[in-house]
Amino acid sequence: MLREEINERLALLYLSLQFCANQKRIFTIGERICINQERAQLMHQKDYSNSIAKAVPKTIEDKIKEVVRLVGVYNYRAFHTDPFKDENEY
Repeated sequence: MLREEINERLALLYLSLQFCANQKRIFTIGERICINQERAQLMHQKDYSNSIAKAVPKTIEDKIKEVVRLVGVYNYRAFHTDPFKDENEY
């Protein structure tokens, strides 16, 4: 996975968690843990490109896709639009 793809996935997972916390409960506690585990693995993969992040199960992935749809329906805006910028980009 390319660094840009990792950043996009991290932003999507972060948006999904924010939407669940601030707009509408979508994920269970266990599902939120799985999402955070994937986020941690992706952040590790950014530093060590030979590592591989394990994606969340299909049931959670389907809920993430539903969140993407609901973000448009609710016109939801995240608190941070891009919290995963590299330090060099500031």
